[in-house]
Amino acid sequence: MKKLSIVKFGGGLLDPEGKNILTILERVRELKNRDDLGPIVVFSALKGYTDDLIRIGESHTQSKPILVDSLFNTYEKLSKIYAKGTHLKQLLSELMKYRKQTNEALVLINKRFHGNIKAKVLTSGGELPTTLLMEYIMKTNDLDSCGIPKEHWPIITDDNFENAAPLYEDSQRRINHLIKSLETGKIIAQAGFLGVTTDGLETLLGRGGSDLTAAFLACLLKRRYQVETLLFKDVPIQSADPKIVKEQKTQHITSFTYNEAHKASMMGMKIVQSTAILTARRFKQPVKVVPLHTPEEYTIIQSKNIASETVKCVTGKSGCAILSIRDEKSRSLEDSLRIWENRNDFLDLGTEMLETGERIRDFLFLDSDFLRKYEERLKGFDEKMTIEYGVGVVTLIGDRMKDSSGVASIAIGAIPGINIKRGIFAPHTSQIILVVEEKNVDATVSAIHLKRDEMNKPR
Repeated sequence: MKKLSIVKFGGGLLDPEGKNILTILERVRELKNRDDLGPIVVFSALKGYTDDLIRIGESHTQSKPILVDSLFNTYEKLSKIYAKGTHLKQLLSELMKYRKQTNEALVLINKRFHGNIKAKVLTSGGELPTTLLMEYIMKTNDLDSCGIPKEHWPIITDDNFENAAPLYEDSQRRINHLIKSLETGKIIAQAGFLGVTTDGLETLLGRGGSDLTAAFLACLLKRRYQVETLLFKDVPIQSADPKIVKEQKTQHITSFTYNEAHKASMMGMKIVQSTAILTARRFKQPVKVVPLHTPEEYTIIQSKNIASETVKCVTGKSGCAILSIRDEKSRSLEDSLRIWENRNDFLDLGTEMLETGERIRDFLFLDSDFLRKYEERLKGFDEKMTIEYGVGVVTLIGDRMKDSSGVASIAIGAIPGINIKRGIFAPHTSQIILVVEEKNVDATVSAIHLKRDEMNKPR
């Protein structure tokens, strides 16, 4: 089987100043020279552009709309620095088309910025022009590249426009154009985050969806090629966020199982989009997370646990909330969230009996903004529902915790002065979760990480 790499460069690496562009070209050239085909290069939008476009879209629901000119002016500025000759001329012409498409989509916004219009705005103003920019920069630097037109878009999704799920069989029927381009020796410049429905409407693959683009394409092509998935990031994955544990030495994590990586991503560690990890696990496709400037410090995510640590990492997440609801009302809420809203970013904290005889069930939500936005609607399930905001979670991650006793007691002993609001002590699920006040998240992470070596000693 021919060797092919599918690589993704995140928005954190593509800033409006273009400071990493030459290093990105170097990494692409290395893979081009190493492999038999490709690579397929997936690009996110420029750093901060998704948030900017959301703000612009929301402004069009109000009386003072913001223009997209500053964003496209930056694309043109970068074009004139890094593209030359006829490539520059063609690039500027194509960028004008995306500017027009973005403005046309913005005009369609009425009272809500959502659905297919939101997908059009975010991708026509973000991933698509960024990918076009990089395609022509690669051409200028003798890297023979091409993009994929919308009519041949390889990722077909359902019509959940803002958090769409890729459809494997439908997408398999759409990859022939991509394969033909690969087999003629082309490097593929592929926009991340974007999917299309079977009838051609734009969808979004969820926040961080460029990770899913790369992982899903690898799964689509693994029957035909020996595929390696490389997600380039700005820094190596560490045992804790160095910005939080400033005075401590962190350890480079060389490997995660799919389970560990998924739990860590859900609980606040910026590794890989959790849906991308679940997709890679489903198809048993390993993923490498690679620092752009030190690629030898990669982290592999796969089925097998090849590391010896009991606790791989300690991660913290702010912006959480605890929702309390009467037990008999909770089932319909849970079903609505999981089945109809396709939300799985909340955890059952269990049920307790009050002195009044009522049974109250608590849920930990990892996204308090969702609760704030829909609080009145959620109270339709139970008018007595209460929500406690201002909480965060600190999570210990490691598959081997289920075989090692005493980890939880060491963690709790490390934070005697910090109030633990709730605890989920479930090492058999590869995580121990401590719910604390939001203001105490960083201090809790730092104190527990200080005991990581002790927790990892053989017992």
